[in-house]
Amino acid sequence: MMRLIEFWKAESVRFDAICFDIDGTLVYGPRAIPGAVELIDLLHRDGTPFLFLTNDGDHTRKQKCGFLNRAGIRAEESEIVSCLSVLPELARLNGWDQGLLFQVGSVGDNEGLRLEHDLAKLESCRGVLMGEGNYDWKSHWEALTDFFKRHPDAPFIVPNPDLCWPNAATGGIGIGAGGQARCLQLLLREMGYEIKPLYLGKPYPAIYDFAARKLGITERARILCVGDSLASDILGANQAGMHSALVLSGITSEQQAENAIGKLRPNVVCSSV
Repeated sequence: MMRLIEFWKAESVRFDAICFDIDGTLVYGPRAIPGAVELIDLLHRDGTPFLFLTNDGDHTRKQKCGFLNRAGIRAEESEIVSCLSVLPELARLNGWDQGLLFQVGSVGDNEGLRLEHDLAKLESCRGVLMGEGNYDWKSHWEALTDFFKRHPDAPFIVPNPDLCWPNAATGGIGIGAGGQARCLQLLLREMGYEIKPLYLGKPYPAIYDFAARKLGITERARILCVGDSLASDILGANQAGMHSALVLSGITSEQQAENAIGKLRPNVVCSSV
């Protein structure tokens, strides 16, 4: 099976830009995945535009850029597009910037937003921003359940839709903001209330629309999107009309790739970058 760099050297004329997932695609924990440094250096030499797309909403773009740089991958802060990158624009369009949003856990970049952390002031907030990291989930979930029972139409903004993520430090998994949001949604549904989380990251459209605008490319089939997750990277790219490339260096096995159907099926499968 070919590596992505081999595919790129043979097929680059078909594309105007690349969007890369980060974790499991270019790095695993603090280390660059073999081939990642070489491929990014090649794109720099050729002048090919590229972006790093991540559902990591717990770190700022500056921090995420630093992770890549320490792994030996040349990256600029301006090349990082996170699930939070689209939030300021959406906040202006929807008027979320006109009041307080209650922040659960931690978030990275939050330009232009007024965020409240005190549970005692939850009722004064117009909506909820679901962050990540460690927090007292029991007290927060109980308070949020009561809040959404009173305000089921309040915006419930979830930048990171991921159910879970591979924890390189422990070898296990971490529960993502998307997983926590779905738990709250299920709790409320059992009580007869329906809420609709607003997901911003992969595989949802907002992050891909933002990336395409940032790249200035309207013919989306000429954007190659690379990632290791069928349900996130590949589904999102296919739904966005971009060309999808799966690498088997992360969470997806070769058999899973072979069995994928519909929008979950990648256009190309590579062993690694």
